[in-house]
Amino acid sequence: MAQGGDELIQAQAELRDIKLTVLALRQELENAHAEAEARLRNSAADARAEAAQLEATAVALREELEEARAQRERSVQQAVADGHNEIQQLKATVAALRDALEIARIDKDNGIEKAAGTANAEIAQLHGTIRALREQIEALSAKAAA
Repeated sequence: MAQGGDELIQAQAELRDIKLTVLALRQELENAHAEAEARLRNSAADARAEAAQLEATAVALREELEEARAQRERSVQQAVADGHNEIQQLKATVAALRDALEIARIDKDNGIEKAAGTANAEIAQLHGTIRALREQIEALSAKAAA
């Protein structure tokens, strides 16, 4: 029986060693599980932080894009207003030039009429002089012939 008692003690010692090994393995498994959960929580927190950062970047880029669109719209409106103002100024210039051209044409026509009137008066005067000189020549010729 002494041998059966030794076997029992040995079996109990082996059982105790197995229980200690199981406890150690269970503790190691729990530690590994806790580490995995901690890594998962850290990864999730990092992912949330990165997502928040990306979201903030997207919001900032969206705002920048909207500001660029608004600036472009203001630039387009300013260009349209400038173009409209330039067109109005050009129309006013064209109207003023037309008026000046019409006045110059009227002045030219008046000058031509005045010059023609002066020329006609001078021609009439010269015709009168020619008639008077002819009459004098005819009178002198008649006197000389008599």
